[in-house]
This record gives sequence, C-alpha cells and structure tokens, in this order.
Amino acid sequence: MKLKLNLFPVVPKLEEKIAGIIQEAVDGRASIVEIAYGPAADSVKKRILNFLNKKEIRRLYTRLEKTDKGWGRVYLHFRWK
Repeated sequence: MKLKLNLFPVVPKLEEKIAGIIQEAVDGRASIVEIAYGPAADSVKKRILNFLNKKEIRRLYTRLEKTDKGWGRVYLHFRWK
C-alpha cells in the first residue's frame, strides 16, 4: 500500500499532517509514504526533513529517499516483519 500527502501549497500545521500520515501508514502497514511539497522554498524542505529526523519519528520508518527534480518529494519506506 502506498500513501500520498500533498503539502503544496504550504499548509499550516505541517508537522501535524506529516505525523498523521505516518501514523496511518503504521496502522495500515503501508510500504511507502510519498510526501510532495512541490516547488516550495528550501525552508519548507528543511522543516520537513528536520521533523522526519526526530528520534521518535525516525524509528518508525526504515529509509528516507529525497528527490529534487521538478516537484520536490520525500519518500518514506517501511519494512514490516
């Protein structure tokens, strides 16, 4: 299962939206979460990555993949036992 979250245009409560989609992925055992932030400023990308690198969030996903070509996207990969 793949979940998608579109954060463009930049929405308030960015961290709450990301935490919600990660919790939904954990509950549904999703394999990938795609977070699209579009052609937003670098500050938005930094906010997203800083939130995802927090210790309590980082242990929920297995791998983080970033793309910057065109629309900016961050992929979170999950591995379930």
